[in-house]
Amino acid sequence: MNYYIDTEFLEGTQKKRVFGIPYGDTKPTIDLISIGIVAEDGREYYAISKDFNLKEAWERYDLKETSPAKKYMGFYEEKVYWIRENVLRSVYEELLTKEMIEAGKSAYQYPASIKMHTKFTQTVISECWEISTDKFKYKTLKRLISKYGKTNKQIAIEIKEFVGTEETIGNWNEIKDKMNTQFYGYYCDYDWVVFCWLFGKMNDLPNGFPMYCRDLKQELDEKANSFKRTDFFTAFDFKNEGLPELVLEEKIEHLKKHVSYPKQTNEHNALADAKWNLELHKFLNSL
Repeated sequence: MNYYIDTEFLEGTQKKRVFGIPYGDTKPTIDLISIGIVAEDGREYYAISKDFNLKEAWERYDLKETSPAKKYMGFYEEKVYWIRENVLRSVYEELLTKEMIEAGKSAYQYPASIKMHTKFTQTVISECWEISTDKFKYKTLKRLISKYGKTNKQIAIEIKEFVGTEETIGNWNEIKDKMNTQFYGYYCDYDWVVFCWLFGKMNDLPNGFPMYCRDLKQELDEKANSFKRTDFFTAFDFKNEGLPELVLEEKIEHLKKHVSYPKQTNEHNALADAKWNLELHKFLNSL
């Protein structure tokens, strides 16, 4: 069975803190933020960790050179909070939506005699309005992750149940040779490290899990390299006379223009990216 994985993570050094006061940096590490796994049979797994350093992720920024207009005004660099805007905001929006849905469902569980009261209706509307107008801020996100997030230990247990291991399958000895579990990712070096760390050392990987992840970026490169310029006819070089062979990046760009090449949506959401990995693999196998 093939499994397609993607993770969002916080990498690099982190601030050491005592009572919230930074006093130096840790050694470089990788913290899991979220993980998505899609099985080739259509099953899906998704979880947000509550064990990562949210404060560090929220405050992490890169310095970017400003525009000429801002430089003229004396602002030469600006802070870019990439993780906050591209990863944490997505987590915030989906958890806030989940909380609103739960608030609405819980209201309908009350007896009709209670729901008819104007005071009850006003209370429900007030609660939903308070949730929906909650701002994207650190305290709100911390509360949501604390409410809906999972510990890395819990995530590891659920992944073993989702994929199937010696611990979770009763007839393991009968089916272990037929399982052929394989993991696929895209630019997956760090994804695989943070995935393996859920279980401990490399030797602690569950029985039946491979010790490596197949990289779809490498498969894309190899597939693209197998084509010649004549395989990419265009309106401008259909005769293909006297033109140099395409370099790898040009071939990849041609493949990305293919009508069946999967389009990425909701990028930097672990489950959405895992789904895209599956579609990319299907596309590559179809060529």
